[in-house]
Amino acid sequence: MRKIQSLLLFFLLVVVTTVLAQTIPLPEHPRPDFERTQWQNLNGVWQFEFDSLDQGVSKKWNEGTAAFTHKITVPFPWGSQLSGVKDKADIAWYKREITINPEWKNKKTFLTIGASDWETTVWLDGKLLGTHQGGYTPFSFELTENLKYGQSQKLVVRADDKRRDFTLYGKQGYGNARGIWQTVYVEARGKEYVEAVHFTPDIDKNQVTVTAYLPTEAKVDTKLSVSIKTSSTPIIKEVTIPKGKDKFIFSIAIPQAHLWSLEDPYLYEAEVKRGDDAVKTYFGMRKVSVVNLPGTEFPYVAINNKPIYLQLTLDQSYHPEGFYTFPNDEFMRKEIELAKSIGLNGIRPHIKSEIPRKLYWADK
Repeated sequence: MRKIQSLLLFFLLVVVTTVLAQTIPLPEHPRPDFERTQWQNLNGVWQFEFDSLDQGVSKKWNEGTAAFTHKITVPFPWGSQLSGVKDKADIAWYKREITINPEWKNKKTFLTIGASDWETTVWLDGKLLGTHQGGYTPFSFELTENLKYGQSQKLVVRADDKRRDFTLYGKQGYGNARGIWQTVYVEARGKEYVEAVHFTPDIDKNQVTVTAYLPTEAKVDTKLSVSIKTSSTPIIKEVTIPKGKDKFIFSIAIPQAHLWSLEDPYLYEAEVKRGDDAVKTYFGMRKVSVVNLPGTEFPYVAINNKPIYLQLTLDQSYHPEGFYTFPNDEFMRKEIELAKSIGLNGIRPHIKSEIPRKLYWADK
């Protein structure tokens, strides 16, 4: 009987987990190239209100107590079918409750918005976290000092997409993406964390150059380690970033490198650690250069020193129901697979930078 009860409980947990995952659009981590283990996806239904007269600030909507009359599905831009709301104003407000896991107490907690068009301001329980300008790049605000772990708190976002002479709008009539249009999430970072990391492969020297970025200059000499997964023994490199530096460059030997190619897009999985912070990432050992076609003076693009005839197409990177935002991860993967299936060896995204998950599938 106990075995049966355990099996039923397990089955129920699987069903509940599956249902919850299906109610969150784009539930996958948005950055496979820079992923921490402790994170929470905030996509889904948020309370929403247009602010055509720009009175929300004076009416203290930022405190999170005002009643909003609409609901929107994040991260689809307002005006798109998948968002659930029509485009009725240049300014709009989002609101939802969040609860941060008490296990994150000894870490630093950040809110990240993948992209929001154009000026985005965020409050937590009425306290200003910050403002970001720009419609295509991710930005983060730290929540740590304002958190009440394990308790519900009010997260409020104001998106101002008024017309400005120096910003771009829409995609040639395909649909005007406004407000939040990429995944929103919170994550726990170490007290001393890594801001970013970049890998530059050199297949001719069988090595990769690593550029590590810190959020601020190191107060003391700080250790950083990189572990690279291989088919046999992992490659581990430990370095010391000197006091006063917020950027450090070093190289790691990759003996008998497994090259990334169009036929074999092999990726090296890596983990970067600094103190109590750990980030999962990846890179490919690949070279893109220009060489003459053998026996001629015709310059050709080369991959891994071999000339390749480019067969590319323009990619509007647009979805009729989500505008800039694709309905799910499978759709992005299929776009890459379909491009390859008709003989293409590359696609050129149009006008804007591409969504990180789609770039991931191109790498993969």
